Amino acid sequence: MANPATHATLDYSAHDRVAYATFARPERQNSLSEQALDDLNNVVARVQEDHSLRTLVLSGQGEAFSIGLDPELLTAAFADFEYYEHVLTRVAATCLSLEALDVPVIAAVNGTASADGFELALACDLIVISQDASIGDGRGVFGCVPGGGATVRLPRAVGVQRARELIYSARMVSGTEAAEIGLALRAVPAAELDAAVAVVAATFTSKSRRALATAKRQLNGGLGLDTPSGVEHERSEFLK
Repeated sequence: MANPATHATLDYSAHDRVAYATFARPERQNSLSEQALDDLNNVVARVQEDHSLRTLVLSGQGEAFSIGLDPELLTAAFADFEYYEHVLTRVAATCLSLEALDVPVIAAVNGTASADGFELALACDLIVISQDASIGDGRGVFGCVPGGGATVRLPRAVGVQRARELIYSARMVSGTEAAEIGLALRAVPAAELDAAVAVVAATFTSKSRRALATAKRQLNGGLGLDTPSGVEHERSEFLK
């Protein structure tokens, strides 16, 4: 394994053209502090600069992918709306940076992915999930709503009516259901998750990084456009 690195909140390594970023705070269910956002953005920048890489796998240690914002951060945010706005802006920007990364990003969801952790997973190109994982926004239970892009990305993944049902009800779904409704690419037994992710990642490693980056921009940029505008967007990216 090449280029290992340990940040304060996540571990990073890269081998065989695949980068791996793993949230490493299992005792706090990989909740997101400002340091965690810093560390993740540092990894995204590192992957962007390393042109040998073809994909990034984002995962979490222990029983959770990420449950969202750290409880201590939330306490501070609830006491100071300007700080809360600052944090939500940072989460939204981090999600956008994952979407803008030149290589596909795979969320390997081993356990709970909720709230801002759910939004990070949604911002990835693909989700491969354990069958018994639990995924969804979930904040409606506490009288909160998404702030990092879930109401934009979720309808694109599962359709408008299904997204409405999931957001309004704050219902969490299993990995099996996530795959059935198109939220995840596939669901596998927990013991097979790493192998399943490796199989998906390996399909990108022989591909041109430039082609991957262009195709990603074509797909992301075309979402929501009418057909003529979408075709023109595709053509403009092809000609770059």
